[in-house]
Amino acid sequence: MPVEDECDASDFQIRVFEPKDYPAVKRLFIDGIMENVTPAFKEALLHPVNLAVLAGIAALTYALPGHLRWLGFVVATAWIAAVYWCCHMFYAIYVNDKLASEMKDIEKHFLSLPGNCYWVAEHKKLKVIGGMVAVKSCSTPANIISSCEMFRMIVDRQYRRHGLGVRLTQTVLDFAQEHEYKTCILGTSKAQKAAQKLYLKVGFQLIKTYTPDIKRFISVLTGHRIWRITGTTILFYSTQFDSQKSTCEFY
Repeated sequence: MPVEDECDASDFQIRVFEPKDYPAVKRLFIDGIMENVTPAFKEALLHPVNLAVLAGIAALTYALPGHLRWLGFVVATAWIAAVYWCCHMFYAIYVNDKLASEMKDIEKHFLSLPGNCYWVAEHKKLKVIGGMVAVKSCSTPANIISSCEMFRMIVDRQYRRHGLGVRLTQTVLDFAQEHEYKTCILGTSKAQKAAQKLYLKVGFQLIKTYTPDIKRFISVLTGHRIWRITGTTILFYSTQFDSQKSTCEFY
């Protein structure tokens, strides 16, 4: 019987990150982010830019003489492959950026201040890391309202659908209330459907959608940046512990 069929969320101990966890956390982070490439690719193909390009290719293919129409299929295939490559690069660049910064020293970036934390979910018997989550303060001394942001919410694929994601999220919410945060926010991509359902289930509400346009991302083909070709949209969710509004900035 597969491991995931034998496990339940109660089989995991949620504890604060320790240096010995880093190899497992790094692997989980990379796998958890890069598995979004295929869902993002499917979303990207339905983006108006890509639908327009493919429709144009189809029209041109139809106009070509019969013996040259194979060129249209080649061009369409090349465009679809380029879209997939852009989706892959979008997440690969993100992973590399984070591994070179905050994920390189988790203790410094997440555990050095009392309002931040990084947890792992360790199987009590197997002693493997099945999930992780982090929280950071996004308040400043000038802010009247205290807010935090949830990061790195990832559950290993084989331990999903057993409530572990809910436990990890609740750990963050309990921590936020203990530290008297008024609001907890998070961001996720439009392609992450399961994550969106989880956040709504535990009380988060969608407050903003955002399609970034960051110049440092690679420009390809017609000059559309990777964000544009992939159609990547970031969804922001928030849950409030009273009537106050979040002071976190969305990029």
